[in-house]
Amino acid sequence: MKIKRIKIHNIPHKPLIDGLDISFPDSINYNSLNTNCLIGVNGSGKSQFLESIADLFVYLDSLYRNCNKPKTTSSPFLFDILYFIIHNNKKYTVNIIQEKPNKLPLFIVKNEIGKEIQLKGKEYDLYLPAKIIGYTSGENETLSIPFLAYYDEYAEYTAGRAIHGYNSTDYEPRFYFMDYSTNLGIVISNLIFEEFEGVEKLKKELNITQIKSFQIIIQTNSPAAPKMPIKGETGVILTEELKQWRDFLISTATCYEFEEKLNRYTLDFYFNKATKDAFTHFFKSAYNLYTALYKLELLNNLMIDKAVRKNIEKDRRNRNLINKMPSVPNKDKVLHYSELKLMLQNGQTVDYLSLSDGEHQYFNIFGSIIMVNHDNSLFLLDEPETHFNPKWRRLFISHLRSLTKDRKQDLYLTSHSPFIVSDCPRDNVYIFKRIENKRIEIKNPSQETFGASFDNILQMAFGMDEVISKEASDKIKELHEETDPNIIEQELTKLGDSPQLLPLYRRIDMLSQNK
Repeated sequence: MKIKRIKIHNIPHKPLIDGLDISFPDSINYNSLNTNCLIGVNGSGKSQFLESIADLFVYLDSLYRNCNKPKTTSSPFLFDILYFIIHNNKKYTVNIIQEKPNKLPLFIVKNEIGKEIQLKGKEYDLYLPAKIIGYTSGENETLSIPFLAYYDEYAEYTAGRAIHGYNSTDYEPRFYFMDYSTNLGIVISNLIFEEFEGVEKLKKELNITQIKSFQIIIQTNSPAAPKMPIKGETGVILTEELKQWRDFLISTATCYEFEEKLNRYTLDFYFNKATKDAFTHFFKSAYNLYTALYKLELLNNLMIDKAVRKNIEKDRRNRNLINKMPSVPNKDKVLHYSELKLMLQNGQTVDYLSLSDGEHQYFNIFGSIIMVNHDNSLFLLDEPETHFNPKWRRLFISHLRSLTKDRKQDLYLTSHSPFIVSDCPRDNVYIFKRIENKRIEIKNPSQETFGASFDNILQMAFGMDEVISKEASDKIKELHEETDPNIIEQELTKLGDSPQLLPLYRRIDMLSQNK
């Protein structure tokens, strides 16, 4: 997949990007991941742009997925998007144009020779991105909004199917939002299927040998669960698919306890060959295991009072600020994880939660990318390297490309790191600049960024003419006004080595000669 152009207008809740029109370079090789880097100061619209891409596809998914279609829907804004998708090694051009908010968009698909394909019924779904993965390193409400709305809708649909016995089938989620709360499921899924391409590199970078043990608790009748007795059951009623996933997890557990009152299963897993073989038998892949855990986790939102959920959903539709569901305590969750233990390369056993934020973030990002190897997937990463040390920031793009070799995927990331920018060609770097309160300018850097020095990158992206901190810079400027060479020489011993000091050494020579 490769997005070629996006136009956005009539988006009153985001005036900063209203009228945005941005084109992306054509890729010579459509069988590789494209990395587009969005840079600029805080508040320049980068995260809003990522959210708008997610919003656009959430809307299109609701129109064209083959079940759980909303009775009414309207576009969040008007748009014109052009992208390429690969099917059976053939490239198709998809152009979707939303001209009016309450009308179906134009959906135009052309084959490799430019001939338009007439779509009908379920065929539209085939020309949308297979998976859309969002990630943010912090509590970024901007990017999370469309994903969380999608989660809530899926949880309501699943509950309705179970309670009311709807005949409609389950559907494969298109959207996954990876934040701190998803991390344990990603770690468990990747380390169980450790032979999957890329996992070994991930383990080596984090000094992990293997997963040692973990616990999963599944309960459907906690005190916070809705009280709706159906067919002898109370609390959260699972669909037949979810019951099967639960039973698979019970079958793979080393041992378990069952508490009838809460309908709670406490599953303990001790990793060995038998455990690995059982997971392989029932789940086949890391992605399938994570999806099963993900679907059960989505039911945690049903622990929140229904009136509260409806009010938040209304706020989201109206674009109000209050848009995140309250946190559900572990004791009330339908599914939660506990006691994840890892064995390190030095033989030490550690609790996963004892690792640093950077290590959590590293596994979350690259573990997600390893798992989601579906062609025509789209990654939206908001400041993914925030907690990384300089070494990992330097290696970020290199790791990304090595893990996604030969994939037909597209990726957009926002960053403030010159390490990231210097590994991206100029044509794939976009500087977001706020011109006025309600307008932004987006352009490529004036010079090549791939391999460029950090000085040049910081100047192009952020208008920084100096690359040392202000306190040190002020001290150097102060020494330029000093007339005593001995004082300058003495003060230089308090400063670290830097090219900015060269003029001061020349000043010492000049002042000494004048004496």
